[in-house]
Amino acid sequence: MKVILQIILLSLLICSCSENADDQVPFKYDTEVIAVFTPNGIGDQTNASLIYTGIVRTTDLLGISFRPIFPTTYEDGAKTIAKLASGNQKGVKRLIISTDPEYSNYLYNAACDGLIMDSDSTKLLVLDGDFRHPDVYTAHVPFYGLMYEAGYVAGKMSDVNNVRIYLANDTYRYMREGRDGFIDGFSRNNKNHVDVVDFSLINDSDTEGFLKRTSAYLYSAPECSGAYDMVLPICGETIMGFLRYNREYPGSFYTIGMDSDMSIYSSDVPFSCVEHLDRVLSECVSDWADNSLMHYRVFGLKDDWVELVIAKNYKSLLEPIAQEIHEQAIKMESVYAK
Repeated sequence: MKVILQIILLSLLICSCSENADDQVPFKYDTEVIAVFTPNGIGDQTNASLIYTGIVRTTDLLGISFRPIFPTTYEDGAKTIAKLASGNQKGVKRLIISTDPEYSNYLYNAACDGLIMDSDSTKLLVLDGDFRHPDVYTAHVPFYGLMYEAGYVAGKMSDVNNVRIYLANDTYRYMREGRDGFIDGFSRNNKNHVDVVDFSLINDSDTEGFLKRTSAYLYSAPECSGAYDMVLPICGETIMGFLRYNREYPGSFYTIGMDSDMSIYSSDVPFSCVEHLDRVLSECVSDWADNSLMHYRVFGLKDDWVELVIAKNYKSLLEPIAQEIHEQAIKMESVYAK
């Protein structure tokens, strides 16, 4: 009798645990998220690492399978996305995520050619795609307002008069937004000495400007030290070349941090332009899971999806300036978007 009672109690405990597990993990791994990253992989303090973190956090919470893909080339990545998005997987709810703007042109053409399907089971989410299409879901993280605020703050610094902006490739929408926003904010202080360099035009083995740490370091010595008071590198991991120069030659010039708080790398980073892409992707995956994913959504400065983070040593000086221009930067972001 005692043994039977123990068996009954154990059965009740197992049932109870199963019910709790079902409550906590509603999908029980009958759905999947597939994210195609760049051939460059995931590095520390990069957008890709934030995207990966946000997807993992949410899929783990919801009990959704997550499969990251790292292609060998951008061309392979784009073709992989289109192939995945063209199939209607019956019985499997699938979200394919294109994580890099480099894929956008190819995917837009594929959608126009009818090669991408928006079905109950399969949906394609493009991060920062510079287009809208009824079969594609787009999450746009605008850069203009954030950079407008950054430019204004930079212009208020008494020892900043000449700025050089480095772009990985000016064909990217968010880079053009960042360039325009910074220049417009900077000019509010009657400062107009801004130079722009497109790193993709530098002739070397990497046609893009995202992985040019060595080039950035070499550029720092003859062109930035003494000639420019501040650099704004909108060029991914290339920023590490400038930060290395800052560490070796403190006080040579300021570097504006990108993607995350870069003040940990150098005391010459007064502030950083941070995109909370982990939160953006968490939001998108959650919306998709409960069937409320919008075809086009903007994640901007107004709702703190992006943020100007002032370094600790500069807070007392620069934080009040950022606060005084913040609402205006939000308005300017809205106007620029139109």
